[in-house]
Amino acid sequence: MGKTIVSWSPVHGQGATTSNIAALASMFALTYNAKNLITHTQLTYSSLESLFGKVLEERGFEDMGMAALERLAKSNLLKAEAVMDYTETIYTGRLDILGGTKRLHTSQDLIEILLEYIKDAYDLVWIDAHSGLRNELTVRLLKKADVVLVNLPQNRYILDHFFKGEDFPEFFKEKEVIVLISSYDPDSSFSVKKIERRYKAKVPVLPINYSHHFKDAQNKLILSEFFYRNKDATREHPAYHFIQSLNKVNKLIAKKIGITKVSEGEDEEHV
Repeated sequence: MGKTIVSWSPVHGQGATTSNIAALASMFALTYNAKNLITHTQLTYSSLESLFGKVLEERGFEDMGMAALERLAKSNLLKAEAVMDYTETIYTGRLDILGGTKRLHTSQDLIEILLEYIKDAYDLVWIDAHSGLRNELTVRLLKKADVVLVNLPQNRYILDHFFKGEDFPEFFKEKEVIVLISSYDPDSSFSVKKIERRYKAKVPVLPINYSHHFKDAQNKLILSEFFYRNKDATREHPAYHFIQSLNKVNKLIAKKIGITKVSEGEDEEHV
């Protein structure tokens, strides 16, 4: 059964939860020996789909993604080997995306069941979860996750709330948690080292560096092309530090779940 990586933030709209998981999953797929799926639990068409420039409505929205799997599950026809037929390809054999559903009354219990089937079809499932802890499905997914990515801005007020326990769920103490400082500015006086010292962090705290080139790729909806072209960026490349920050996070994730790197000459023609 596959592992799950859940991307989450205690605050809405400030942690870059969706863009971080899209970037990490893309780089992971191009770097490690694993069949990856990325999805979300928004139950609607979210920005995750559009970031990759995939027109998921092309084959009929309700004939793809979560909606199609829901229909199969209700008919007792859903099997793990059929899951890939209802996803869209980002990198062939390495990363697929499962879109949401327009059905507003989809049961959260059913979504959780669908995700169990999905885990049987993929080595690694990346889930973009609702922020906060008011959503019952989010809490259940966080409790079951193999790794939880907590996305936080480089903002003292929000970091105070999280590390002092106000936004730190008790069950996180038993989980593999990685704190990500989103849109990180290395020139800020509130550095990762200072954050670790100030809060005596007992979990890894890693930056996701800000990159205006990545921001442009998001706005142009060309994330898959951006990472394929820049995955081996050299030090002279303007996105180098951003790519390296992703690699550092993914190296830790891979270590925690026991996945190895792609062999040389193996990572060709995946777009």
